[in-house]
Amino acid sequence: MAVLLGVVTACADDGGGDGGDGAGGAGGAGGAGAAGAADLGARGKHAPAGSGGAASGSHVHAGEPASGPAQLLPDVASAAGIDMRHERGAAGDKHLFETMGSGAALSDLDGDGRVDLVLLQSGSLAPEQFDADQLPARGHRAGATNRLYLNRGGLRFDERTAGSGLDRAGTFMGLAVGDVDADGDRDLWLAAYGDDLALRNDGAARFEDVSVPSGLADRRWNIGGAFLDADLDGDLDLYVVGYLDVPLSGNPICGPAPDQRTYCHVDSWAGLDDRLLLNDGGGRFVDGSAAASLPGTGGKGLAVVGGDFDDDGDTDLFVANDSSPNMLLRNEGDGRFVQVGRMSSVDLNGDGRTEACMGADFGDLDGDLDLDLYVVNFEQETNTLYRNDGRGFFTDVSTSSGAGVPSTRVLGFGTLFADLDVDGDLDIYVANGHIDDNIGEISPGSRYAQVDHLYLNDGRGRFALAPAELSPSLSQPRVGRGVVTGDLDGDGDDDLVVTNNGQRPWVLRNDLATGNRITLRLAGPDGRADAEGARVLVTLGERTFMREVRVGGSYLCSRDTEVVLGLGAADVAEQVQIRWPGGAVSTHGPLQAGRRYSITFGGEQVSEQALAPPSR
Repeated sequence: MAVLLGVVTACADDGGGDGGDGAGGAGGAGGAGAAGAADLGARGKHAPAGSGGAASGSHVHAGEPASGPAQLLPDVASAAGIDMRHERGAAGDKHLFETMGSGAALSDLDGDGRVDLVLLQSGSLAPEQFDADQLPARGHRAGATNRLYLNRGGLRFDERTAGSGLDRAGTFMGLAVGDVDADGDRDLWLAAYGDDLALRNDGAARFEDVSVPSGLADRRWNIGGAFLDADLDGDLDLYVVGYLDVPLSGNPICGPAPDQRTYCHVDSWAGLDDRLLLNDGGGRFVDGSAAASLPGTGGKGLAVVGGDFDDDGDTDLFVANDSSPNMLLRNEGDGRFVQVGRMSSVDLNGDGRTEACMGADFGDLDGDLDLDLYVVNFEQETNTLYRNDGRGFFTDVSTSSGAGVPSTRVLGFGTLFADLDVDGDLDIYVANGHIDDNIGEISPGSRYAQVDHLYLNDGRGRFALAPAELSPSLSQPRVGRGVVTGDLDGDGDDDLVVTNNGQRPWVLRNDLATGNRITLRLAGPDGRADAEGARVLVTLGERTFMREVRVGGSYLCSRDTEVVLGLGAADVAEQVQIRWPGGAVSTHGPLQAGRRYSITFGGEQVSEQALAPPSR
């Protein structure tokens, strides 16, 4: 998140008065094509063009114009009852934590089968509201608390924050969701500049603070984290991403002139080590960081994403670091990790340089059944797409894939892969926004509020920007931070929530998805709600594609764990094979399109229900 001064092509003004510097956003919102880009997926297993793809004429693909003026990712926040505005707590002193937040989570928290929403606050802080340790005290001004929205169906949410345990104020950053105690409901962990929170769910979306008895109390500046079964013992462990050692007092003054103060570069502070906290199965976590080679790394991390990049049956971790080398942690399957970032060529970009890395995600972008990696960066740096070469090595294909060059005009934070048009390949969404609210005065070509980017996949790992007309988030600038996916309306596709610093979130209903699909809800072992890290192989005729139950990813956010399988024009998935955490394999099929399947751990029991009709 280096403070660079760049030139960004201006876009139209937001017009909504929802924040930013009012000067509009970064350019590149519409239709920059990737025609002629090198084929990322030369080794891919896609069927020939025209076979097994999306229904004819029903999708917007890379390089194609929008099908009309209708928005296919409309913002439905107001109609859905999502009314929170993020408080960033800025008071002119340029404390870095003001510009970094905040996160969101989509998950079924009350057990009714519908995806609920948590939005975090960063608070509005005065100096007297900090304690002797120079960290935020609890008890911030009324109204600046986190929010809990419970899904009541039909894309309507009720705010149920009061009395939930989430009605806490603080300088919160990111969060992780997982069934820590294996009682069938999903618990929460919130990272903060100050007091982290571990919240145990009673099954009805009411949460008890168990930070101290669980061993998860921490007062460092942790930015986020992810739950995963690191040692394959059946319970969820926690990877914590530490950011910077930033005391409140002595905040340095940075900027080109006394009257043009900016947030300081991360080199002004020491980085914090990440931590791996192992679940002992009895409700407590113990520090396993040494076995993961984490002490002394001080990487200034901003995101962690898990995935089995080497296909050996356990969850590996990638950590995106801010202006220092990234980490790729290869899981040995027993709670030990080996750092292989340099050997695998993901510690630096293809030019051998560190980048100001924010969000990241793993996914098979080119259809060759291994996990590729995408990392978003500061303006004037390309977002970096690392192609997995299948032998433990990655190649930077940012330029040739089309997913790099347009990003130099914006500053990316959150990013996620999702098959938004359910044609069987993964598209890329990026939330963009600058860190300095006065960047337009300092660098006239740059803008604080920026438009988001959606890169549409042509099926072979080549990308082009979606037309701006598809969504207000692609045409109306805001100060983007996190992005998270989940099926908000039950129709079997991924909708999106995008958090914006100091502003209201985007809640984007997915109307791109007009093809066929099925979804999978995979349960974990011993009553655990989810099978984080499970791998799914789907066969459609001569084509096979792969998905995983996601671990971490994006920036500060936690997405829903349901797996969306886009079938395109196909009516059935002939075979679905699941490799469960621990190595067991179950095979299912044929599975009919238009259904939601819930499968117990190991694949012994399968239940199904019809997907809801589209809510549009």
